[in-house]
Amino acid sequence: MDYDEPQLWAALETAHTVEDHEIRQAQLEDVVGWAEARGFARLAFTARRALADAYCVGRQWSRAFPLFSRCLSEHDARRHELDPDQEAELLSWYCWIVQTMAEFPAVGLPLIHAALDDVEQRHREAGRNLTEVYATRRSVAHIVADWEQEAHWFQRWIAADGPNPMRMWDFALQVDRLTDRGDDAAAYELAAPVLAAARTVTEPPVPVQIDMLLPLARLGRHDEARRAFRLARRRIRRGVYRYEYSGRLIEFCALTGNLDAGLETLSRMMWGFASLDRPTGKMEFAVAVAVLMRQMVDAGRGDEPIGWAGQGEDEYVDAAQMLARMRGIALDLAATFDARNGTAAQGDRARARLDARPVAQFRVDAASYRFTAGIPGELSAEELLARAEWHREREQRTAAEDHLRALGQPPAHLAARHAHLRALMRKGPDTGSDLHEAAGRYRDEDDMIGMALCLCDVAVWMGDNGMLDEALPLVTKMRDLLCRLPDPKTAALAECKFANVVEWSDQDEADRALARAAERAAESGDPHVAAVVAHSRVQRAVHQDLPPSQIIALAATMRDAALDAEWPAQAVRAFAHLETAHAKAGTSAAYHREIEERIAGFSSGTPHLVRVGFGFAQARVRIGEGREAEAVPALEALIAAERSSGVPTMHWHWLARGYFAAGRFEDAVDVAEVDADFLDEERERGRLEEPSTADEHRKLLVECYRRLDDADGALEHLTVLGRMAGERKDAELQEYVRAQIDAVRRARTPDLPDSLEIHAGGS
Repeated sequence: MDYDEPQLWAALETAHTVEDHEIRQAQLEDVVGWAEARGFARLAFTARRALADAYCVGRQWSRAFPLFSRCLSEHDARRHELDPDQEAELLSWYCWIVQTMAEFPAVGLPLIHAALDDVEQRHREAGRNLTEVYATRRSVAHIVADWEQEAHWFQRWIAADGPNPMRMWDFALQVDRLTDRGDDAAAYELAAPVLAAARTVTEPPVPVQIDMLLPLARLGRHDEARRAFRLARRRIRRGVYRYEYSGRLIEFCALTGNLDAGLETLSRMMWGFASLDRPTGKMEFAVAVAVLMRQMVDAGRGDEPIGWAGQGEDEYVDAAQMLARMRGIALDLAATFDARNGTAAQGDRARARLDARPVAQFRVDAASYRFTAGIPGELSAEELLARAEWHREREQRTAAEDHLRALGQPPAHLAARHAHLRALMRKGPDTGSDLHEAAGRYRDEDDMIGMALCLCDVAVWMGDNGMLDEALPLVTKMRDLLCRLPDPKTAALAECKFANVVEWSDQDEADRALARAAERAAESGDPHVAAVVAHSRVQRAVHQDLPPSQIIALAATMRDAALDAEWPAQAVRAFAHLETAHAKAGTSAAYHREIEERIAGFSSGTPHLVRVGFGFAQARVRIGEGREAEAVPALEALIAAERSSGVPTMHWHWLARGYFAAGRFEDAVDVAEVDADFLDEERERGRLEEPSTADEHRKLLVECYRRLDDADGALEHLTVLGRMAGERKDAELQEYVRAQIDAVRRARTPDLPDSLEIHAGGS
């Protein structure tokens, strides 16, 4: 297909609107290719510039160099083909490229200095102000640790009227120079008006907030530090900023006792670390992670697994190992910079940060949510696999994966159990064949019980995938075999799996099988098995619309077994069934009294999860009575218990409502942002009990941001609501969005435009 120039300009504009950066990058590459092939010089320049930005967002900074080089050489060969605005943009881009060259230690200083001289000469020939050149020279001097030259060019920049009092990046530079020199008091005096929003700048002051985190902590201004941290974290989540900005959040958390908040940022960012090709960003981020890992080790959490999105199945690393890895990366990169620069400055700075001690102890979030517990290094392979199975049975996938990574390649005698567990956890199109393979491994090991239980899982998978004719005889045969054994736990599991298959064709037989399973589960004394069986019986009772009293009895059994089994997710389901059944029976008041009496009877020996479970039931009562603020402590405790298995979306929603009711708008924003997008997805899939919850959640965020004077945050969620209102043709929601947008814009600071450009800065 061939394109004319207007079509390609339109394609370029379309690419700019694409949110997925990989798709946007691919579309921009297509535009560049077509523009070059057709000889559209101005279009090619603009598209290459956009593509360079896209590469930086995708952490591929080095790919911007050849794009710029092509533009510069074409400009020199055919100057008349760029308009004056593009000429100016080319020179500005050149300054940016020279600074970026300094961030790659493989680029030698002679080449960098030659480029600086060239860009200055081009500015002079064009009759342009040299302010940007001086700023670039200062930045390069800072990166190469030439402090005399840094001070010289900073003064030249100042003398040339370089700093624009409204431009955020100019202001941030002045704050950064003070924090770099350790002058916390002077930095605070300068930054305070911007931190307090008493002084406005053209863009969100994320770099200022980031730079001031540790100085604020050292100055004892903990409330201001907490506020700056939260504002910066929200901006970074909403936009695209350099990797080291997230690193600074992590380092701040490490040195103020907020290890879990630091791990949360690490888990979001670590996935892209390997592909980040800008050495300064990689070095700075590695230092920050190493600082956090050192504090983890010092806190006795060195054996805690460190996880992130996209982590490989065999990529196990705990905090102590991550400390060694990241420290090594940081110091190796610092050494390459020092070798090029002829100084020891980068290495000295990295080592000073790596050896830093905590500066304060205060919480940045409303509650601390720990991801997982440590894995002692002395555990045997058998123990690691058993713990992985235990966590999988309780839906704690992350912990199960961590233990499997720690196990690595299992010894031969555990290969079948390992394969079985992996097959159950993957749950994809290959699950059936993976389970068959695991059953074969059991057979090869002469483990007939393991093979029979695994084939029961095969039968359940078959039944769920429409292969009932094959599933039923298989599960019947395996059930009969296992029930002849003296082990009641195995028999209970076999009867339960048989019921899962036979219910597709014979409801009565399924009920009889579950009754037998309940008897064997009680005989076994295993609370996990009892909770599994009770859950199946409750589901059957609800589906059959049995009297509420029967559902209540079954759900109470399920609740108690789940609490005894330390299975938070199953306990929550049981409490939900109890609440619904009591409401249907008209006995809610009695149920509420029962909850209060149970809580009043707790002693020092009451297990923690029992306290959490009944606290959650009490919180649900408070929410129903419109007393959301009183539900907050119990919801925080529940979410802390659920974190390793995944927190249900509605629990974040209820906690956000509780924080809002308590006037804790920062806390409400933090938790409401967690699953706002997922709530929208659940609504679209028809999975929300109350579809309006998704919109109410967004509205709560809008109101919180308005009360926090964060117009951009409010407008972001209003934009989402407006789009959904249009898609659903919801006139009432559309009117709400219009009214709120008008109100937000009227409340904006008068000297700021309606639409502010957020400096992305790449990754």
